[in-house]
Amino acid sequence: MKSYDVIILAGGLATRLRPLSYSRPKPLLPILDKEIIDWIMESITKLPLNRIFISIRYMGDLIREHMEGAWSNFKDKLIFVTENKPLGDAGPISLINEKYELSDTFLVVYGDILSDVNAESLINFHEKMNGVATITLTRVDDVSRYGVAQLDETGRIINFIEKPKQYVGSNLINAGFYVFTKEVVKLIPKNPENQIKLAVDIIPRLLRMGEVYGYIHNGLWFDIGTPEDYMKANFSVLTSRCRDGNSNCINADLPSTVTMQPPVYLGPNVTIGNNTEIGPNVIIHKNSKIGNTVKIVNSLIFDGSLLCDGVYVSGSIVGSNTYIGKWARIEDGSVIGDGVYIKDSVFVAKNTKIGPYREIMEPIYREGEVIL
Repeated sequence: MKSYDVIILAGGLATRLRPLSYSRPKPLLPILDKEIIDWIMESITKLPLNRIFISIRYMGDLIREHMEGAWSNFKDKLIFVTENKPLGDAGPISLINEKYELSDTFLVVYGDILSDVNAESLINFHEKMNGVATITLTRVDDVSRYGVAQLDETGRIINFIEKPKQYVGSNLINAGFYVFTKEVVKLIPKNPENQIKLAVDIIPRLLRMGEVYGYIHNGLWFDIGTPEDYMKANFSVLTSRCRDGNSNCINADLPSTVTMQPPVYLGPNVTIGNNTEIGPNVIIHKNSKIGNTVKIVNSLIFDGSLLCDGVYVSGSIVGSNTYIGKWARIEDGSVIGDGVYIKDSVFVAKNTKIGPYREIMEPIYREGEVIL
């Protein structure tokens, strides 16, 4: 049986996601207690796999540790390749091929994209079309942030238009999930001085060669570039899986006085106090403790956090192992990093950003305050 190599590109800095990405790489951000890279693995591990290469750089040790624990049954297939400098999204392909000789057909996946792309269907489509490359495409409402693909009647990609300002007859954009043949590797410089980008340096050359096809994905897909994008992705998954108060989404015993408005997700070993109101659009990850008379709406609470009695959180992200004291109030749009301590009765104004491991002892009244 034919088997495939997979490259997961997981070396990015994720600067726009700060302060969340100060203490973790983007592929390890959780969605319903499951890291983004695990969503990717669930798709690709349905394939007959040869090797799984993970290209790492920023906080690569955390990615390695997570993968070797969560995916220990694939340990013999996992190969970590460390970029000694930023190589772009094409450079690691050349580096890996030079060291390990990639299979004749291989997949490349962005490690920071949340999707439910069916890798089996993608491979079957690629084999059927028999092209040199297949690029997964997905539809978006606003094309101005992306490269937009134009297809002919056979499904062949004939053009990419980078970040058009208006509609160009297509709303199909690059979804960051590729199938390549070895012909693609020949187009990538082995020791480039600068970063090599697939969209800029490789795909235009492939289009001139012809036989590049677009596989259209109609399911879940999110480019998680900012905290706002990340929340949107979380709430989309939450709505699709937990809208009816699905018991699989509530992994906790709740006091009778707790009020919940779905969709809500409560992870394993979450505890909720009396007279607390949760929802709508709330995700509380594993091992978090929520006190009495707390109200949480439209928010994400990462694992291991403690919200004391009387806390109010609206439209915000609270990082792992964060302590929020009694009667504190966190307003919309705030992002609080891991390991933060917020004193009792402290007010945090809208759109505040607090870096990890900070102590907040005084109220923050000015909207948009950044404390790193």
